[in-house]
Amino acid sequence: MNLDYAVGKLNTSEDWGGLAEELGGKDQRPVHSIIRHLITVGAKSYLIETRYIDRDYSADYRRFYAQTFRTYERHCKRIHFFKEDVAAILALPIWSDRVAGLQRTSKRSYIGFCVVRPLPSAPIGRTALLQAGPAGRNLESIVTCRADIRANLLGAELDVSAACFMQQDSRVGACAQVAIWMGARHMHQRHKYNWLSVADITRMAAPTTAYQATSLPAGSEFLTPDHMIRAIHEMGFQPLYIEGTGKEPGKEIAAEIIPYVESGLPVILGLAHGEGLGHAVTVIGRVFAARRTPSNQLAEYVPAFIVHDDQAGPYMLLPRTRDAAVTHKFDEHQLIRHSFTTTTPVDLNVEEHGVFAVVLMPIRVFATARAAERTAVGRLNAAIKNIASIRAKLAEQGAPVNDRLLDELIDAHKKDKIVLRTYLTSASGYRKHITSGTACDDLKDELARLHLPHFTWITEISTVGSYNQASPGMRRMYGHTILDATSTGRDNAGLLALHLPGVLISRDVNSGDEVAINITDDALYHCREKKGP
Repeated sequence: MNLDYAVGKLNTSEDWGGLAEELGGKDQRPVHSIIRHLITVGAKSYLIETRYIDRDYSADYRRFYAQTFRTYERHCKRIHFFKEDVAAILALPIWSDRVAGLQRTSKRSYIGFCVVRPLPSAPIGRTALLQAGPAGRNLESIVTCRADIRANLLGAELDVSAACFMQQDSRVGACAQVAIWMGARHMHQRHKYNWLSVADITRMAAPTTAYQATSLPAGSEFLTPDHMIRAIHEMGFQPLYIEGTGKEPGKEIAAEIIPYVESGLPVILGLAHGEGLGHAVTVIGRVFAARRTPSNQLAEYVPAFIVHDDQAGPYMLLPRTRDAAVTHKFDEHQLIRHSFTTTTPVDLNVEEHGVFAVVLMPIRVFATARAAERTAVGRLNAAIKNIASIRAKLAEQGAPVNDRLLDELIDAHKKDKIVLRTYLTSASGYRKHITSGTACDDLKDELARLHLPHFTWITEISTVGSYNQASPGMRRMYGHTILDATSTGRDNAGLLALHLPGVLISRDVNSGDEVAINITDDALYHCREKKGP
């Protein structure tokens, strides 16, 4: 039996209509979202692999479909997308020339694939499409949960920077299982955590009470937060549960998940409208927007989160507030809209509909973002309060201090115009950012020498003026703190370093001794932005 494949162009509306049918039909909302995304990233052609054996579908097939009276097809098809017409490549008479031609498209024009399952009600299987978010005036979109994903096509190895998506099949899992799967698959692709199927996640969320065992297979109808936490723990992660406790719980949740989104950690966000069962999505990125009126609150610069919604599609937008979609002119077809207790769809946003969040945390992290930032604030306040003595000590060493930048930071601190941005990173990732960034050479040398744990919390210190910039290349920081993520983070015991203009205060984590080091030719430097795959 030979390999079967077909090639199609994407030039006309009829071409796109034909692709929609191949993806499972125009009545499927995820299909519409995939088509929209492909148009956005510039797809020009596609190639269909028939009789494709997909590992994820095979896992569900063994656990459920193979045991039903009805006969289900075992094979899927996989559709690959390109920014160029690949028909000429596939028409080459020699197979090795076709492989070489396809291989050259990997960096040039390959934009991912979509597995189509033989399930009429839920055809969209494992999907990896080139990551992208909304663009616009004063907007910057970053998909922080992304990885290089490889597909072997007819002998060629093609890579795409993407976050994996899948449509919910209600017969084997609820939206929560698929949301967890999308987060766990990123951790597998990016950080080599275990490969897990939706069937595995459903099994790990096994019910422990009569109330929980109200559907068959168990958990296929819905998962409570307790189910989700149990499954995430069994998967090998630390589940960090976040719940708003004040009068505006959604607003608290929106602010608290930002450090984890900035860290590239998947966040499962629970949404609800009124009473009854809610919905879960996977937060994989955020949209930044410069403000007409600068704010010292980081959340105010994030009008929307980029999410995978198993019922709506990949790379959707979940506004932070009710008005954000109109204010920033987001595409209404990219917004999260669901019917809950009524037949009228509800436009969802985090502040009004967010009820909880669960972060998939690495095992070796023991400090939360909130604890790390509170410690950073405390150390910054103490340093500014004692800045006269710090200056005196440096003067005794004959070391010049950049008084202008330090005075600007102190003035912003007095006026409550400091913006803090906290994220988790590895020691190698931190060194790569610092040494390849725009910090002065003296600071780079001192920071590169620091002995760091595998994970650290970084809190960047900016002012509203230096941070409120539409272009990421224009956003600058005055300094930052480094905190040992394997500490509790609740006090200075885990604080490893504080950089302020002209001075680096390093701390021995064992003895607690601090040393003030002069930094010559110090200047503002770029805030970190997640680049690359």
